[in-house]
Formats: sequence, C-alpha cells, structure tokens
Amino acid sequence: MGRRRKRKPSKAKKGYRNRSRSRCYNDPVYAQWRDSVRERDGRCCQWPGCGSRRKIQVHHIKRWSKYPGLRFVVANGITLCERCHTAIKGKEVLYEAFFMKILEYQMIKKLKGDL
Repeated sequence: MGRRRKRKPSKAKKGYRNRSRSRCYNDPVYAQWRDSVRERDGRCCQWPGCGSRRKIQVHHIKRWSKYPGLRFVVANGITLCERCHTAIKGKEVLYEAFFMKILEYQMIKKLKGDL
C-alpha cells in the first residue's frame, strides 16, 4: 500500500482571503480614496523640497497589509512622485512618523489659512 501525503492546510483556512489581502486598483472605493488624497495634497509630491506634479502616486502611510482598518482612510495616505516613492520602497516603516508630521504641518497651515 502507498503512503498518503499530508496536505498542507490552505491559506483560506487560516483566515486569509485573497480578496482582502490584495489590492484591486479598479475598486471604486480604492479609486475614491486615491482621488481624495490627491485632491487634499494639491496633486503634487509632498516630499519636502520636491513638489513635483508629474507621475504622482498615492502611498499608504501605515502599511496596507498590517492595518486593514486604515486602508481607505484619507489621513493614511500621502502623495509622492514616482521618484520619491521608489526611494522609500522597503523602508516604509521608517518614514511613517515623518509622513504623519508632514500631514500635521499641512493641516496646521490649512487651519491658519496659509494654503
């Protein structure tokens, strides 16, 4: 008689769902979130000293995979040009507090009427 192989448990059984873990860029909720962040940031890169208006991308400050409750919160997004966004890839955790300070400063300026 042959030996039976043990099957690995599927990720779905561990509570993972492909739909909730991966991004659907065509999702209307996700598109609205990106548009709202772009609008708030004036459609330009928020990296200090950059201000580029070309190839603007929306970046999640708190990671998509670790903070599902913040995925579509506008305050969890910031606009960066492609160049600045590429520069922080793999180091996002190091920049979380920095990006939050940028948004805080932006809000203070808006409340004062400087924007």
